Amino acid sequence: MRLHGFTRLKLWKGALVWQVRHRWERTPIGVRFAITLLGVVGVVLTPLVCLNIHSLQQATQAQYHLDQARIARRVEQILEREMLEHLHQAEICTMSGDGLPARLGGDPEQLLRRVVYPLIRCSDSDAAAVVDRRGQVLASSSDEARWLCEAPTVQRAMHGVGDAEWIRHRECVYLVSAIPLYDRAQPRQPVGVLAVARRLDDAYLSRIGHLLGGRVAMAIHSSSTQPSAADASTDSAILRGSDGAALATIRWIEGVSEPRGATATLYRVKKYLIGSAALVALTSSLAMVFFLRRHLAGFLAALHRLAAGDWNTRVAYTAPDEFGYLARAFNTMAYQLQQAFAEQERQREQIQAQNEELHALYQQLQAANMELAQLNRDLTEANRALAQAAVTDGLTGLKNHRAFQEALHSLVQMAERLQQPLSLIMLDIDHFKQFNDTFGHPAGDDLLRQVAQVLRDSARAYDVAARYGGEEFALLLPNTTLEQAVQVAERLRETIGAIANPHRAITASLGVATYRRGAAPATLLYEADAALYRAKRDGRNRVCTYHPEAA
Repeated sequence: MRLHGFTRLKLWKGALVWQVRHRWERTPIGVRFAITLLGVVGVVLTPLVCLNIHSLQQATQAQYHLDQARIARRVEQILEREMLEHLHQAEICTMSGDGLPARLGGDPEQLLRRVVYPLIRCSDSDAAAVVDRRGQVLASSSDEARWLCEAPTVQRAMHGVGDAEWIRHRECVYLVSAIPLYDRAQPRQPVGVLAVARRLDDAYLSRIGHLLGGRVAMAIHSSSTQPSAADASTDSAILRGSDGAALATIRWIEGVSEPRGATATLYRVKKYLIGSAALVALTSSLAMVFFLRRHLAGFLAALHRLAAGDWNTRVAYTAPDEFGYLARAFNTMAYQLQQAFAEQERQREQIQAQNEELHALYQQLQAANMELAQLNRDLTEANRALAQAAVTDGLTGLKNHRAFQEALHSLVQMAERLQQPLSLIMLDIDHFKQFNDTFGHPAGDDLLRQVAQVLRDSARAYDVAARYGGEEFALLLPNTTLEQAVQVAERLRETIGAIANPHRAITASLGVATYRRGAAPATLLYEADAALYRAKRDGRNRVCTYHPEAA
């Protein structure tokens, strides 16, 4: 009898299914589980991995833009700091040049040799010039440096305002600092301007790039062009002049930045990974339970009998797969359990002894921790003492010269900002060198400590008393007018005169000055020192105030 074609196909499919099922059932359980898990993971994780890769690419792109923006901000901060340091160096060079205003009318060659060239060396600049109050260049490092007299910074310095800014000149960008110069006879009106310029060249850019760990490039804009939208993005730093016009664009072109997390994108990636892992774990667990539940039933029954104390319990499983190994291990375990219970008591005693040893070790660790805490406290106290010694004069205990200079700048800024008076008293012990030579250095040191104690007792909590140098002392009086400072100086003079010195009577000369709005901190120091000099010149043991006409 011949079978119909559809019937033959159905029989063939049934035979094939039976053959596959038969081979599958004879396959070890470990192989079946591995094949099933591999299929589930392949089907489930493939789209999730693709999605995660896409998200990571987005996160990398976002990270790149964040790092570029951060580096651009760091470039701007470095340039701002360079501007402040350049202005500060110019001010230091100006203060160190004693008698500079008096030489403005002198020989230009002398100005070049004593002022311009030393200023270029100390401020690491490319050009420098001295301009008088009429805008005429008295001396310049080169003919090309004469353009400095037309810079807006120099024009503002003519009115007593020292400043620094970026200026474009002949397709180059310069950092120009201008410091007003004052004459002792006319301290309120500048007699000239000292201007220095540093060019933003390749060496300058290379140093900035070295600080950032890479290289930077600069594109200079002409006076008729402004930066494009790409240049004005967050990936670059724009240099602007005092009028707000863009002078140049500095862009980061090479280097490795510190990684920062793209929070939003990475958070999405984290959610996708957690979801995929949960889905794979759930699917794999269901498949594992489905395939292993029937095989574990016999093992569970044997475990219950073994837990009830039936040491003769054995598992009958002979297949050469993982469950066969498990059955043999279970049977071996049942045999060894009885011996293990006997060994348990001995191990418990050993554990108790170990616990006692651990307790003793814990006590030792606590003692060591207390010693470390004491050492930490000693180290903290030593650091505090070192920090105090860095700003304190070792002989008198007052502020040293460095701490006084920092306090002077800080209090001048506060007085300018709050519109409050600020006075300075400079004190010098009369004939101290003669006293020191006559009675010896130990007696001189004792006298310095006595005068320092008078200053310390007379100063308020927010006053700054310092040993300026040698036998010279200084007392900064915030929120104190000139008249009030003179009263304080008179009290100091009388108190010093009343010091019970075993060698001879002590007198002191004092100079008083008050801060004028817009003046530099060095001006206040100069005026107080001039008043002190006049007090010593007029006979000592007196208090003199600063008068411009007497300077």
